[in-house]
This record gives sequence, structure tokens and C-alpha cells, in this order.
Amino acid sequence: MRLEIAKPEDSKALVEFYKSFPLNGPVEIRIDRERDFFAPYSVQSDQHLTYQLKTDENKIEGMASFVVRDVWLDGKVSTVAFGRDLRISSNRRAILEWSQHFLPVMNEVSQTLGNKYLFSVMSMADVQALNAFVRPRSMKRPLPNYHLFRRFNMVSVHGRLPWASNPLPHLRLRRGSAQNVDALIYYITQKSRQRDLATTWDETSFMEKLERWKGLKLEDFIIAFDKNENIVGCVAPWSAGGMQEFIPMQYSLRGHNFRQFLKFGKMLGWTRTLTKPYSRLKIEAGLNFKYLNFLFADNGDIFESLLWKAFDDAKENEFLVYTQTRTEFIYRRPRNWISAKMPFGVYLLIPPDAEVPSFMHPNNEKPAEIEPFFAL
Repeated sequence: MRLEIAKPEDSKALVEFYKSFPLNGPVEIRIDRERDFFAPYSVQSDQHLTYQLKTDENKIEGMASFVVRDVWLDGKVSTVAFGRDLRISSNRRAILEWSQHFLPVMNEVSQTLGNKYLFSVMSMADVQALNAFVRPRSMKRPLPNYHLFRRFNMVSVHGRLPWASNPLPHLRLRRGSAQNVDALIYYITQKSRQRDLATTWDETSFMEKLERWKGLKLEDFIIAFDKNENIVGCVAPWSAGGMQEFIPMQYSLRGHNFRQFLKFGKMLGWTRTLTKPYSRLKIEAGLNFKYLNFLFADNGDIFESLLWKAFDDAKENEFLVYTQTRTEFIYRRPRNWISAKMPFGVYLLIPPDAEVPSFMHPNNEKPAEIEPFFAL
């Protein structure tokens, strides 16, 4: 077997290989990037590398991607890499080969793209991955050490209970425009500097991020103002638009019951339904949702009012998805909403002989910025 860096012409083969690894949980999901396998990485950064492990017959047996970008970390700008989409076939030889390549690839990415640290997001429900990497049974394999940096929840919002009410019905909400863009940038950068791994810390970083984000425009921002015309919250709903589809293959008993409840709630005008599974339709139909990006609010009532606006503006078949770091209590799921959550962890990967950086100290309780599109 040989390890090589993927090229644009490898996109189709990588799409098919990637689709063969469903995500397990209450819903078994297959991820499809039919148009361009590398498109999600281009939204996140201009610098990314994908490694593929191939047999002599050019069959892909494994892959992993690394996206490098500047972030706000420990009070300053640092260049870090995010490990994404690690997929290894059940071929024992492929597993052994990849374990030998893992640390050399980390070093090569660092030397090539100049990142100082490597982070990765893992589902806390993926027991197999946690056992293989975070708590391996054998210490003989040359693997990096995984250190938990932050926990967060991926929250999906599907409807409102009939007695729910907007806590701030008269809150001033406006769309982003040339008239308020300067104030919006100032608000977002000030809020972002209170988080680690933030990707907007000044005007230049904000404009670069917005320009790179396909399909997201300034006019998509929903901005909340107080009576003194100060910004007190914002959110930018966005749909991946076929860039990355999440196809439900089948629902567990728990997932099936939740989908049936949503169907019942829709008849009463409470909820929005989930896509039928492939096991029933025999058609690959993706879940319909909007990501809530650039989500900031000064308090819980402002956050819920933004949630009301984003939910009402979404299509009738769309639900909302956002991330909530455990320490940011104001973004917890409102009790009068019908929602679900999945736990995730952000891990720092460190070579066995390296020292743990100071920002991993327990006294650092700053939340981390994890945009929902980049976490899945």
C-alpha cells in the first residue's frame, strides 16, 4: 500500500469511498458530497490536504483530511490544523499501515502548512472511534495522544410547543447591510475574542471568512438592536445547498419514535418533519436544515428571539442546527422548543514526546468556537 496526497481528479473516487462509512447514532446517516469532495474544506480554508491510502490496484483503503487556518487561541492569533474525515476500511493491513503513517503525516502537515497545533472533532456517541484513538487498548501503536479540549452539543431545533412565546416580541431585528456592517463586524470580533479557536478577530478576518463562505451573504445576517441602536445579538442562517448532504439510511427505535412524534406535531402546527429513511424510500433524500452561523447574543432572551426569527424565516420543511459549548449557558435549548442534541468533543492531538500547551490548563474555561458546518 502507498500513501499519497489526493488531487482534484480523485474527487469522484473519494466521494464513493466516503459514502461507504455511515455515521451511527439515533439516525444512521450517509454523507454525500457528489458535486465536489473538497468543497467543504474550501469554505473553511484555502489551505487543506487530503491523504489517501491506496493498494497497488489503486483501490482506496483509507483517507484523512487536514484543514489549516488562523484562529484566535490563548489570546493571540495561531495557525492550527483541523483533522477531518478520517476513514479507514476494515482491512487489517490498511489499519496497521495507517497507524504507521499517522505521526509522520502530522509532522508533514505541520512542516508543509505551518500549523502549530492539530485539533479534531469527535462524536461522543462514536464508541468505536473513542476506543480506537482516545483510549486505545494497546500502547504499542505509534499514535498521538488525544487530549479533550472542549465539549459541545450539536443542537437541532424542530418546532415549538403551543404555549411557547417570543420573550422579546418587540426586539428590533434587521438584516445585514452596508449601513450596519461596521457595527456588526465590531460586535462579532469582540464576542469572538472571548472564545478560543475563533476565526474572526478583526475586520480583515471577518471579510475573508465571509468571502470564502459560498452562498452566505451579508444580507443573510439577522441582527438584533436595543433601544439605543446598539447591537445585542446576531445570527447568519445558511444552507449547504447540495455541497454536503446528510442522507438518513435508517432510524433506531429512539430515532423512529422521535420522527413519528414530529409527524404528529406537524398536523397540529407544532413541528417540522424529518426525511424518510432510505430503507423505506429506496431514494437518497437528504435531511433539510439550516446551519446557524455567527451565533452571538448578550442574553438568553435575545438568543431565543433570534431563534424565533430564524425558524420562521426557514422553509416549511427545514429545521435549525447550531452548536452550544457546555459553558455557554445562554445558548442552551429553550424549554418550550422541541429539539434534540448530540454530544461532541474537541480534541487536541499531541505527539507522545511533546509537552501539553498552557491553554490546556483546567483554569482556561473560555468556550470554543465550532461552526456547525465544520463539526460534522
